[in-house]
Amino acid sequence: MGILAIGGLVLLLLLFTIHPFLAPSKPVAADILIVDNFLVGYGLKNLSDEFRSKNYSLILSAGGLLPQGSPLAAEYKTSAELSAAILKKFGIHENAIVPIIPKPVKRDRTFASALAVKNWLAQNNIKPKGVNLFSMGPHSRRSWMLYKEAIGEEIPVGIIACENREYDPKRWWKTSSGVRIVLGETIAYLYAKLVFDPERIRAEIATE
Repeated sequence: MGILAIGGLVLLLLLFTIHPFLAPSKPVAADILIVDNFLVGYGLKNLSDEFRSKNYSLILSAGGLLPQGSPLAAEYKTSAELSAAILKKFGIHENAIVPIIPKPVKRDRTFASALAVKNWLAQNNIKPKGVNLFSMGPHSRRSWMLYKEAIGEEIPVGIIACENREYDPKRWWKTSSGVRIVLGETIAYLYAKLVFDPERIRAEIATE
């Protein structure tokens, strides 16, 4: 009975703590906002509101090729360009938005985008006081970890998690979309934390 009680307690703790862990908002003092390519339309609207409300100078929109067959792929070849176009529709001046297109990789695309951001900053001799990554719900923890790994300790990296409107984050286990997203991101985070090899991606990009 004691083991069952402990197991039930662990399950309850997991249900109520995993989502806040995966979807943190811990911004730093920053002058650059970074678009995580997992953002959807309302996420980009929230990002544009964040940009206008704070003392940011640039938005870096990093993202690779859109999936084949996407209805928007004919006009916008990459998610970086698509996000930039949407941000302009939300009133952000085009001079404040920089699309950054990473080199294509077979997997770990978020890390490839983060490396592209770091390279762009170095190539343009830009040394921000900090950058904030704007991501979507429980994808945020993993993206934050990968961006910090790519950019390094010399530039503080913060995270702002946009709430996913597909489900109630406080009761994510009550909807199929909540279960699918949270469990999927939990597995992806564990992969990134325990298995992911950043040097493999750096080497793959270097040989392109």
